[in-house]
Amino acid sequence: MTDPSAHDLAPPTTEHRRPGFAKRAVGRLGRMLLVLTAAAGALAFTPGTAGAQAEEGCSDYEWHTYWSQCIDELPEGQELQCEAAPQPASPDSGMAGWFAEPSELDRSEGIGTYSRYGYAGYQLPMYGAQQMSVGGQCVDSVSVPNGADTANALANMEFSLSVATVGAANSMRQAAWEPDTMWGWSNRFMEQGTEVLYRQIFTVFGAVTVGLIGLYLLWRSRQADMNNAVTTVAWAVLILVLVTAVVRWPVKAAEYTDQALTIGMDLSTVLINDDTAEGCVRIDNLSQSEYDELKELNGDGFCIDTRSAAVVASDTVSGQVLYQNWLRTMLGQSEEVTFQERNGDVVEDDEGNPVVSESNAAYKYGPALFAAQAFSWQENEEAEDSSTVRNRLIEEKQELWQNLVAQIQTEDPEAYANISGQRAWERTGTGFLALLTAIFFSLFDLTASILIILGFMIVRFAIVALPIIGTIALLRPAGGPFKRLVNTVLGAIINVAIFSLAAVIYIWASSRILATSMPVWLQVVMIGLLGVAAWLLLRPGRRIVGLVAGGGPADAFLGRRIDSDKSGERERELDRARQRRDDVRPEEVSDTVRTPRGTNNPLPEQQKSAARPAGSTSGPGPSSPTGPSPGGGEVYRPSRGE
Repeated sequence: MTDPSAHDLAPPTTEHRRPGFAKRAVGRLGRMLLVLTAAAGALAFTPGTAGAQAEEGCSDYEWHTYWSQCIDELPEGQELQCEAAPQPASPDSGMAGWFAEPSELDRSEGIGTYSRYGYAGYQLPMYGAQQMSVGGQCVDSVSVPNGADTANALANMEFSLSVATVGAANSMRQAAWEPDTMWGWSNRFMEQGTEVLYRQIFTVFGAVTVGLIGLYLLWRSRQADMNNAVTTVAWAVLILVLVTAVVRWPVKAAEYTDQALTIGMDLSTVLINDDTAEGCVRIDNLSQSEYDELKELNGDGFCIDTRSAAVVASDTVSGQVLYQNWLRTMLGQSEEVTFQERNGDVVEDDEGNPVVSESNAAYKYGPALFAAQAFSWQENEEAEDSSTVRNRLIEEKQELWQNLVAQIQTEDPEAYANISGQRAWERTGTGFLALLTAIFFSLFDLTASILIILGFMIVRFAIVALPIIGTIALLRPAGGPFKRLVNTVLGAIINVAIFSLAAVIYIWASSRILATSMPVWLQVVMIGLLGVAAWLLLRPGRRIVGLVAGGGPADAFLGRRIDSDKSGERERELDRARQRRDDVRPEEVSDTVRTPRGTNNPLPEQQKSAARPAGSTSGPGPSSPTGPSPGGGEVYRPSRGE
């Protein structure tokens, strides 16, 4: 590279400088140091933006994950005269609140969206749509289109229906996946029902049936049919043992069945990965006292995941179907984030958090904005105990909401345009897509839950009905109702096992579809097609009906024949088929048989001619020629009198 000193515009060399140059250089250096000191002080004492990755501020990842530790950095937002922050909603408020029922442990930990907030926070307020006029009245802002209030009201109605639809699906799934909670009332019903029916019906009429079995064995013994006799006795003993065992332990029989059927449902805790549970220790079947003890030993920051499989699924569905669509409707965007990578690995900061290189307002401020308009379960309990606490919580959340909106207005004016109502009609369209997503997702999910509940109900009613059916089924020829009962129960068990696994896979696949970057409308279509494909593959209605109709597992394991009447009918049908086949064939008699040439056996006409006396002419007609026929054989042609 050319030496800069050789250039025409290069500064003069040292020997040509004037004697006062050193003093001027020292003065310039002092002024530069003063300017740098002032700039450093300004940077140090000026509040940083909420999304800065600086050391003194929260990063985008920290705002997204630990927003409660970052809200003190927010500058105070200006309160608009004609606007008010939304009123925080309770977790069990509104139409969807009927279906919110997580367990106490899940409420206390609050890992997911559903287990922390229930169905609160999904309202769509507009902030900034009103302004003060010159006359001191609140009027619509100039930037807000006509009918913005109507459009926002439609969007709120659509989203309320979406939340109610998903809430019904979550509640039905929780009832289906938690049989201990759902069917606790049936324990007493099964105990009393089986005991009464066993004592009043099976004990009395069962003795009569046993007497009939004895008479049947005596009658069969005269025919020396040892095989049927042993089968009849073994059948009666099997029914006696089965009925007695079920009547003795009806609740245990149902519990064992429930435990076997819920194995597939527990797969959701392994298959469905919940990002909100990262860093938490999972402990199943934990009591409240054990939970409190662990919290006391490890501190309040120790996270324990006590959620059941149903609550994990509800958190996943609420987060993907409801919360993400709420972000699109509220801010006009879904979460978008890009992490900094080096050699294919995500770069982490000094605290072990991933470094975010780019994100949007939905990712950064979405969780805090949602929490500002919703009460958690713990906050709701505190608010119900004291009106002072409730007013304080409302004031804090409204202030947080205003500050967040002001910060979003500064960082992302496009997102603020959605909040202020400038794109209210776009909210209506996005809310409609959210409603379609909720409906398409819930169709198969609700159907699977209903069939699972139906399977559990069939098992319990079969236990109660067993003493009645067992009374008749002691006699093996009358065992058809018992076989149909067994087939029905087995069909119900198959349905529960299949649909519990299918529901888990369906939720997992739907969450993966919603987590992709494909367009929203395509996500809706894919979820709808996923439900249709699952329904067509499983064919639920044919399983129970097909097994009840006969020829099911009970007929394979409990007897060689389906029914003696059916066997007899089958034999009679075969006889009729053979008779029809014989009637169609021509009758093969000797009068219509052609014999080969050169046979020594006389034809019937020749036999009759030989039997007549010699010279007799009183034949019935002219006699047939006895010579060989040109066709190579002799054909008998009967006379007209025959």
